Amino acid sequence: MMDGSCLCKGVRFRIVGRYSEISMCHCSLCRKTTGGGPASEITVGDDAFVWLAGQELVAEGPKHSFCRNCGCHAPYPLADGKMNVPVGALDGAHAIPIGRHIYVDSKASWNVIGEDGAARYSEKGEPLPLNRGD
Repeated sequence: MMDGSCLCKGVRFRIVGRYSEISMCHCSLCRKTTGGGPASEITVGDDAFVWLAGQELVAEGPKHSFCRNCGCHAPYPLADGKMNVPVGALDGAHAIPIGRHIYVDSKASWNVIGEDGAARYSEKGEPLPLNRGD
């Protein structure tokens, strides 16, 4: 079980079941919404995600959802009923492995991807070699 919240604690949620490895999106839209690096999220099954408070404070943005009070990234539903959860909103430092880097061809030149062993994909979803000097 993992709890999460926004900066002002108005939005609170709990993960009570299975979740994915971290997906790191390096596209220019995610870079703008984070104010820097990639958006880092996990995907949670609809039966494994529970809103504890503040669901009414969540506003949908063009790419991500945010808390209306503090602007912190917030969980948002996917078309298949699952939830995408920003790992920065999780309370505590959980040991969740990075599973993939997507839109690697769009990453900023100053954003260096470490040797984490995670799969890398181009903007078109094509697999990329791991040791490209990213």
